[in-house]
Amino acid sequence: MRRAMRMRWSVLMAVMLLAGCGSSAKLISGLSIEELKPVPGILASAKLLKGTIRGITGDRVEVDTGERAPRYLSLEAGGDEARGLQVGGAVEIMVNNHDEIVAYQRPAETPPTKIFRGSLGKPFNPQKERVTIRLDTGRDVGFYARTVAMDKLAALEVGETADFAVDRAYLLVDVLSQGKPRELGGGSSLPAPQRRLEGAFVTIGDGRMRLRMKIDDIQSFPVRPLLQPAIEQLDPNESVSIYLDGQGQVIDMVKTTRR
Repeated sequence: MRRAMRMRWSVLMAVMLLAGCGSSAKLISGLSIEELKPVPGILASAKLLKGTIRGITGDRVEVDTGERAPRYLSLEAGGDEARGLQVGGAVEIMVNNHDEIVAYQRPAETPPTKIFRGSLGKPFNPQKERVTIRLDTGRDVGFYARTVAMDKLAALEVGETADFAVDRAYLLVDVLSQGKPRELGGGSSLPAPQRRLEGAFVTIGDGRMRLRMKIDDIQSFPVRPLLQPAIEQLDPNESVSIYLDGQGQVIDMVKTTRR
């Protein structure tokens, strides 16, 4: 009975993947839902915006989210979720910590992504658009990644633990590092915990960002190169949360200022 149930889950998984994206289904064929263990949700560094569709022109959907400028969605990139969208309708948009759109959907009880934890199994080559993730079970699984996640994947090191977000087609759309392995004496290594700090942005220069932690306490932190452009867009005194790896480098950042 148990074996029959597993076979049914495997068939169901294959049907779900083939319905979403044939290429991703080919890469993770045979993977069971129990092994992947994805849970509905968004990464701690992401946020979900709610908006109203104001116009549809060709492939472009204009959405009013209450921000200063409208958001624009691609019908083609939305896949099944784009079907049935109409002016005046509601839509939910997921953006990463760089304020880039990674997924969207019509209003639903669950977010447009699912999350699972793993580590980078092999060096990531953005030109191949494929990434190897090692699950907690020790199994290596291949995924295709959307363009919006390429830079974050390229910043990971082999063995670095991260939370990965996949859309309905099981394509990787966002990544949040949990800290890379730290070399210890004797050649052993342990995963370094990720540390979260909050403060007010002061400035960035020479590869380091400065935060005001208290009224008279300004601290400096080294920043990973891929994250520097996003930090350079911050306004002075803007409140942020930063994430440090085991070596004290800033590997992710989230704005905490309320609009």
